[in-house]
Amino acid sequence: MLRNAIILGIMITAGFFLTTLEERWNRPAEKNAPSVTPITASNTAPDFEFTDWQGRAQKMSDFKGKIVILNFWASWCAPCVKEFPLLLDVVNTHSDSVVLMALSSDTDAAAMTNFLTRQNFKNLKGDNVFIALDAGGKVTQGLFQTYRLPETIIIDRNGFMRDKLIGANWDKTELEKLITKY
Repeated sequence: MLRNAIILGIMITAGFFLTTLEERWNRPAEKNAPSVTPITASNTAPDFEFTDWQGRAQKMSDFKGKIVILNFWASWCAPCVKEFPLLLDVVNTHSDSVVLMALSSDTDAAAMTNFLTRQNFKNLKGDNVFIALDAGGKVTQGLFQTYRLPETIIIDRNGFMRDKLIGANWDKTELEKLITKY
Protein backbone atom coordinates (compact mmCIF):
# COMPACT_ATOMS: atom_id res chain seq x y z
CA MET A 1 0.00 0.00 0.00
CA LEU A 2 2.78 2.44 0.95
CA ARG A 3 4.71 1.44 -2.18
CA ASN A 4 1.68 2.25 -4.37
CA ALA A 5 1.27 5.63 -2.67
CA ILE A 6 4.94 6.46 -3.29
CA ILE A 7 4.70 5.43 -6.94
CA LEU A 8 1.54 7.52 -7.37
CA GLY A 9 3.28 10.51 -5.74
CA ILE A 10 6.25 10.18 -8.08
CA MET A 11 3.99 9.95 -11.13
CA ILE A 12 2.00 13.05 -10.10
CA THR A 13 5.20 15.01 -9.43
CA ALA A 14 6.76 13.92 -12.75
CA GLY A 15 3.56 14.83 -14.58
CA PHE A 16 3.59 18.28 -13.00
CA PHE A 17 7.17 18.97 -14.06
CA LEU A 18 6.64 17.61 -17.58
CA THR A 19 3.53 19.72 -18.03
CA THR A 20 5.33 22.76 -16.70
CA LEU A 21 8.27 22.24 -19.07
CA GLU A 22 5.94 21.63 -22.02
CA GLU A 23 3.99 24.79 -21.23
CA ARG A 24 7.22 26.80 -21.00
CA TRP A 25 8.52 25.34 -24.27
CA ASN A 26 5.34 26.16 -26.20
CA ARG A 27 4.68 29.53 -24.58
CA PRO A 28 5.38 32.53 -26.84
CA ALA A 29 8.46 34.52 -25.81
CA GLU A 30 6.51 37.71 -25.09
CA LYS A 31 4.86 36.04 -22.10
CA ASN A 32 8.27 35.36 -20.57
CA ALA A 33 10.10 38.54 -21.53
CA PRO A 34 9.91 41.36 -24.03
CA SER A 35 11.16 40.35 -27.46
CA VAL A 36 13.52 43.36 -27.68
CA THR A 37 15.19 44.90 -24.66
CA PRO A 38 17.32 48.05 -25.11
CA ILE A 39 20.72 47.94 -23.42
CA THR A 40 22.35 51.02 -21.90
CA ALA A 41 24.72 52.47 -24.50
CA SER A 42 27.67 52.55 -22.08
CA ASN A 43 27.85 48.73 -22.00
CA THR A 44 30.85 47.77 -24.10
CA ALA A 45 30.85 44.19 -25.35
CA PRO A 46 33.59 42.16 -23.66
CA ASP A 47 36.51 41.24 -25.90
CA PHE A 48 36.95 37.48 -26.17
CA GLU A 49 38.69 35.06 -28.50
CA PHE A 50 37.16 32.11 -30.32
CA THR A 51 37.88 29.69 -33.15
CA ASP A 52 34.94 29.07 -35.45
CA TRP A 53 33.89 25.71 -36.87
CA GLN A 54 35.95 26.41 -40.02
CA GLY A 55 39.12 26.90 -37.94
CA ARG A 56 39.24 30.70 -38.20
CA ALA A 57 40.62 32.32 -35.02
CA GLN A 58 38.94 35.63 -34.18
CA LYS A 59 38.25 37.98 -31.32
CA MET A 60 35.38 40.36 -30.75
CA SER A 61 37.55 43.45 -31.27
CA ASP A 62 38.33 42.26 -34.83
CA PHE A 63 34.83 43.40 -35.82
CA LYS A 64 35.08 47.06 -34.81
CA GLY A 65 33.44 49.12 -37.54
CA LYS A 66 30.85 46.39 -38.21
CA ILE A 67 27.52 45.68 -36.58
CA VAL A 68 27.73 42.34 -34.78
CA ILE A 69 24.75 40.09 -34.25
CA LEU A 70 25.92 37.97 -31.32
CA ASN A 71 23.67 34.92 -31.07
CA PHE A 72 23.66 32.34 -28.27
CA TRP A 73 22.10 29.09 -29.46
CA ALA A 74 22.23 25.27 -29.36
CA SER A 75 21.31 22.53 -31.83
CA TRP A 76 18.84 20.99 -29.35
CA CYS A 77 16.96 24.30 -28.91
CA ALA A 78 13.87 24.37 -31.19
CA PRO A 79 13.49 28.21 -31.12
CA CYS A 80 17.20 28.50 -31.99
CA VAL A 81 16.71 26.26 -35.02
CA LYS A 82 13.70 28.39 -36.03
CA GLU A 83 15.61 31.68 -35.94
CA PHE A 84 18.93 30.51 -37.44
CA PRO A 85 17.84 30.87 -41.12
CA LEU A 86 16.52 34.37 -40.38
CA LEU A 87 19.85 35.41 -38.87
CA LEU A 88 21.72 34.07 -41.89
CA ASP A 89 19.32 35.82 -44.26
CA VAL A 90 19.85 39.18 -42.54
CA VAL A 91 23.66 38.94 -42.53
CA ASN A 92 23.61 37.80 -46.14
CA THR A 93 21.50 40.84 -47.10
CA HIS A 94 23.85 43.19 -45.19
CA SER A 95 27.13 41.35 -45.81
CA ASP A 96 29.20 44.53 -46.12
CA SER A 97 28.26 45.92 -42.70
CA VAL A 98 26.94 43.09 -40.49
CA VAL A 99 28.67 40.08 -38.91
CA LEU A 100 26.97 37.08 -37.33
CA MET A 101 28.80 35.55 -34.40
CA ALA A 102 26.83 32.48 -33.30
CA LEU A 103 28.08 30.77 -30.14
CA SER A 104 26.75 27.27 -29.58
CA SER A 105 26.00 25.89 -26.12
CA ASP A 106 26.16 22.31 -27.39
CA THR A 107 28.09 19.90 -25.19
CA ASP A 108 30.67 19.12 -27.87
CA ALA A 109 31.83 20.29 -31.28
CA ALA A 110 30.56 17.13 -32.99
CA ALA A 111 26.94 17.87 -32.00
CA MET A 112 27.22 21.41 -33.33
CA THR A 113 28.98 20.38 -36.55
CA ASN A 114 26.53 17.53 -37.22
CA PHE A 115 23.64 19.94 -36.85
CA LEU A 116 25.19 22.52 -39.18
CA THR A 117 26.05 19.98 -41.88
CA ARG A 118 22.56 18.37 -41.75
CA GLN A 119 20.80 21.69 -42.34
CA ASN A 120 20.51 23.29 -45.72
CA PHE A 121 21.40 26.79 -44.50
CA LYS A 122 22.29 29.41 -47.07
CA ASN A 123 25.54 31.38 -46.59
CA LEU A 124 26.74 29.24 -43.67
CA LYS A 125 30.38 29.72 -44.66
CA GLY A 126 30.24 33.41 -45.58
CA ASP A 127 33.05 35.82 -44.74
CA ASN A 128 30.75 37.52 -42.23
CA VAL A 129 29.41 34.35 -40.55
CA PHE A 130 31.30 32.94 -37.58
CA ILE A 131 29.89 29.92 -35.75
CA ALA A 132 31.76 28.53 -32.76
CA LEU A 133 31.34 26.19 -29.83
CA ASP A 134 31.36 27.96 -26.48
CA ALA A 135 33.04 25.15 -24.56
CA GLY A 136 31.82 25.07 -20.99
CA GLY A 137 29.76 28.25 -21.43
CA LYS A 138 32.74 30.52 -20.72
CA VAL A 139 31.41 33.31 -22.94
CA THR A 140 27.67 32.59 -22.84
CA GLN A 141 27.33 32.24 -19.09
CA GLY A 142 30.63 33.68 -17.90
CA LEU A 143 30.90 36.95 -19.82
CA PHE A 144 27.31 37.60 -20.94
CA GLN A 145 25.41 35.78 -18.17
CA THR A 146 23.02 34.20 -20.66
CA TYR A 147 21.16 31.17 -19.39
CA ARG A 148 18.12 31.09 -21.68
CA LEU A 149 18.42 30.23 -25.34
CA PRO A 150 18.15 31.71 -27.86
CA GLU A 151 19.40 35.15 -26.97
CA THR A 152 20.78 37.67 -29.44
CA ILE A 153 22.68 40.87 -28.69
CA ILE A 154 23.08 43.64 -31.25
CA ILE A 155 26.50 45.31 -30.95
CA ASP A 156 27.07 48.60 -32.78
CA ARG A 157 30.08 49.60 -34.91
CA ASN A 158 31.89 50.97 -31.83
CA GLY A 159 31.52 47.79 -29.79
CA PHE A 160 28.61 48.92 -27.61
CA MET A 161 25.82 46.45 -26.83
CA ARG A 162 22.58 48.14 -27.92
CA ASP A 163 19.67 45.68 -27.99
CA LYS A 164 18.90 42.18 -26.78
CA LEU A 165 16.41 39.82 -28.44
CA ILE A 166 15.23 37.14 -26.06
CA GLY A 167 13.66 34.07 -27.63
CA ALA A 168 12.85 33.62 -31.30
CA ASN A 169 9.66 35.68 -31.30
CA TRP A 170 10.82 38.23 -33.88
CA ASP A 171 10.96 38.50 -37.64
CA LYS A 172 13.49 39.62 -40.25
CA THR A 173 11.95 43.11 -40.54
CA GLU A 174 12.27 43.72 -36.80
CA LEU A 175 15.95 42.67 -36.79
CA GLU A 176 16.72 44.79 -39.84
CA LYS A 177 15.15 47.86 -38.16
CA LEU A 178 17.42 47.30 -35.18
CA ILE A 179 20.65 46.98 -37.16
CA THR A 180 19.91 49.98 -39.40
CA LYS A 181 19.75 52.19 -36.28
CA TYR A 182 23.47 51.66 -35.75
